Amino acid sequence: MNKEKIQLILDRYMDIFMYGSKSISSLMSMHLMEELSFEQFSLVRLLYLKGPIRASEIAEKQLVHKSAITVRVEKLVKKGLVERQRDEKDRRNVYLRLTKKGTEYYEHLDNKINEFVESIVRKIPEDEMESFLNVYVKIADLIENYKGDGE
Repeated sequence: MNKEKIQLILDRYMDIFMYGSKSISSLMSMHLMEELSFEQFSLVRLLYLKGPIRASEIAEKQLVHKSAITVRVEKLVKKGLVERQRDEKDRRNVYLRLTKKGTEYYEHLDNKINEFVESIVRKIPEDEMESFLNVYVKIADLIENYKGDGE
């Protein structure tokens, strides 16, 4: 593929990615997650899926600074969705986990989000959706394994 064609594809991808990501997070925040920001929801989701985890690990997984996680966690603690738990073996380690209320809230929200996404995805033929996901996985793999050698 020549350089001009690659640039056109990249520009189109970036436009779609930026617009799509912002649109989806805005729609979800407005209609589904009245009480949480998209970032707070992502943190709650991570805690639901991974169980107790340290704030530094969350920051690493979400590609943000630990101070940003601290602010989000504090808001979620005040809402009663997250709690801090000291490691009994090493008191310096503090793990974050969902409270019962946080787990129930996530499960309720997850069902609403699934219904929302399903209503959109249902309009796309299955083979097109599979192709899209396959290409997206390839792009993610290439980015993750990028070595900067131009290959």
